[in-house]
Amino acid sequence: MKTKKKLLAAALAAAICMPVAADDHEDDGNQMLSIMDLSIQHGHGMQFREAMTAYMDCYVENGGTNEWSTWAAVDGEPNRMMIVSNIEMWAELDADDPGDEACWPEHGPELTSHVSSANRQMFRRMPDWSGDAEGYTVVQLHNFRVEDGEAFSEVVGEMVGMMKDAEYEHMGTWYDAVGNQRWAADYFVVDHYENFAAMDEDRKGVNGVMVDALGEEGAAEIWDRFGDTLADMEPYWTLTLRRVDSLSHMASDE
Repeated sequence: MKTKKKLLAAALAAAICMPVAADDHEDDGNQMLSIMDLSIQHGHGMQFREAMTAYMDCYVENGGTNEWSTWAAVDGEPNRMMIVSNIEMWAELDADDPGDEACWPEHGPELTSHVSSANRQMFRRMPDWSGDAEGYTVVQLHNFRVEDGEAFSEVVGEMVGMMKDAEYEHMGTWYDAVGNQRWAADYFVVDHYENFAAMDEDRKGVNGVMVDALGEEGAAEIWDRFGDTLADMEPYWTLTLRRVDSLSHMASDE
């Protein structure tokens, strides 16, 4: 149990120490996205929030410079949160963080005592497939496990091309996994929403764009090709998240 707690503490500390603003799409470079996926112990949600708030207050007071956004799952596993941050280059992980060095020894043990599991995965943004997104507080992740990466890239490229030709305004943001983990997504695309009410809007989506361009039969053929590229087991799943501003540390909040 002590070993598990130490591993959780190290993982969570690393997630919070990741540099650069989270979910910032202004740069068209291939940013890497760090996602720390946390399961909060049942009944410990309030305690986790209080511990996180105490850490963040200390972090700001001690000159912490790194930024992150925190997201809570709306569906799926209860008490699931994700801490998200971006980096441009691996070398940024070597940088010292005075805020974390001052605050983690004091607040880290309490914070991690409310976490039952933690897993971090890195992804690289794919600008050629992605649209621009801003002003959103709700996201839906479409996750894919891929069997044939080359064929997947070919068919998704065709789909994205049709969306660009149609000047579709709700293009998602695509990410490619850096490394791989068992049963984890190889790729995911994010749909962005200003709020939950925006999810009730009637968006055309990629299928509507393809039907306009190719007709029903042509769109069905594209979907068949797309499906053939996916893994046989657990090929696709979605997750809806809402941003928790009170647990996020962004320059725009100061």
